[in-house]
Amino acid sequence: FMAYKGAIMCDDEILVNSFTRARELGAICTVHAENGELVYRLQQEIYDKGIHGPEGHPLSRPPEVEGEAANRAIRIAQVLNVPLYLVHTSCKDSLDSITRARLEGQRVYGEVLAQHLVIDDSVYRNESWRDAAHYVMSPPFRPKGHQDALWRGLQAGMLQTTATDHCCFCTPQKEAGKDDFRLIPNGTGGIEDRMSVLWHHGVQTGRLTPNEFVAITSTNCAKIFNIHPRKGSVDVGADADLVVWDPKASRTISVETHHQNIDYNIFEGMEVTGVAATTVSQGKVVWTDGELRSVEGAGRYIDRPPFATFYDAMTRVRKGAEPTPVKRT
Repeated sequence: FMAYKGAIMCDDEILVNSFTRARELGAICTVHAENGELVYRLQQEIYDKGIHGPEGHPLSRPPEVEGEAANRAIRIAQVLNVPLYLVHTSCKDSLDSITRARLEGQRVYGEVLAQHLVIDDSVYRNESWRDAAHYVMSPPFRPKGHQDALWRGLQAGMLQTTATDHCCFCTPQKEAGKDDFRLIPNGTGGIEDRMSVLWHHGVQTGRLTPNEFVAITSTNCAKIFNIHPRKGSVDVGADADLVVWDPKASRTISVETHHQNIDYNIFEGMEVTGVAATTVSQGKVVWTDGELRSVEGAGRYIDRPPFATFYDAMTRVRKGAEPTPVKRT
């Protein structure tokens, strides 16, 4: 986390040390890119100007704050020759840095949230404090133009995965920041609706093909985190985690019908086409026709082997171009 000063923020020293150790282990670092120093300063300035409600949240975390941090993390990774995964890319600024790095051959991966693709920053100007606070998450929702850029990033392969950053806080918890937006717990739900939202707004609109939908929701993630083909593929020896997808079925997203333990839904009232008809986990049906059949404790920890061999080879290649000390008399 490059944000959250005074709590969990990593400064450049920590980033450098962590990236270096990750290279030794053959691990991949995942980074939340926001300039924590700037956020801290802007939060204070916004609050001092008398803006105390949820509308102050996006003002204190503008796209430039994310873009700067993303570019800094990418450049540090470039110098140290380590792969990098940027979580919840929310703006064109970060996407531009990822695109530049990938075009230069750097191993940088970008994730985008379903929420950031379909919700814009107008939600923070809702007259209801409660309804506006429900959308407080970081990075915040952006003006509509950033959504168009993120969709293009997915289409072009510059963003490889989709997620939700699912972090639920119910309304009474959000009210901890009733008089100070800086104290509103950051996070929203979304994991239950991710697939339908992406199918409806991606495949149904022609932005994505069905194959691209599978790639950005499953296959690419499994490959990046080195658990493919056990995950992310339909193949002999894989874990038999399958979804039978009904591309024609539709539903209306609502807090009244969702299963997640939260008292609102940020997609409330959205009508979507594309529904999971049946879900199979480890060869067992865990969801079908609206009935949940999952059993507590059935999950298994999945080891993710390191990439050490590959990055050792890359380091040796790079060392061949490194300068040698000059011999002086």
